[in-house]
Amino acid sequence: MTEHQPWKVLSQRQVIDTPYLRVRCEQVAVPNGPVFDDYFIIENFGWVGVVPVTADGHFLLNRQYKHGIGLTVLEFPAGGIDPHETENPIQTAHRELMEETGYSVAENNIELLAHMYANPTGARTRIWWYLARDIQKTGQQKIDPVEVIENMLVTPQELLQLIHDGQFAVQGQIAAAYMALEKLGHLKTPTS
Repeated sequence: MTEHQPWKVLSQRQVIDTPYLRVRCEQVAVPNGPVFDDYFIIENFGWVGVVPVTADGHFLLNRQYKHGIGLTVLEFPAGGIDPHETENPIQTAHRELMEETGYSVAENNIELLAHMYANPTGARTRIWWYLARDIQKTGQQKIDPVEVIENMLVTPQELLQLIHDGQFAVQGQIAAAYMALEKLGHLKTPTS
């Protein structure tokens, strides 16, 4: 594979600078190409998602309104990494699972499923996905005042049907769902 040359940053300025979100505008020169005066890049600490599975094999989903698209979606528990969690995203996984569902997982039952990037064209957002097995209801939701999250349990077959019906439709969430379904042996793999 050919290695591509990075773009050259000619200048940059911060447009937004908050504890959880930074946006900068760069003037960039594309190798052997044009100069873009206003190339915006979103920066944050990234986020973590958890694919939670009960001892009897049900997936725990959230049903929640998302204002960015103005719709209610089905998804796994997920949330932004707090500044003190940047060195250990698994802390975020445990926190988000408990906050959004009231469920917890033993340390030996949670594992890294995948590391991904969200929108690499315009953002520096990294995503860590964890698979949490044998989750247990150990508390109550501790959600933000603006969140209303309804939890629901579905079988692997129901999760696949929700994906194929377009009801579980958040891009990175679908990737995590398929990776978890494969890891747990619910997808047929081609034979050699």
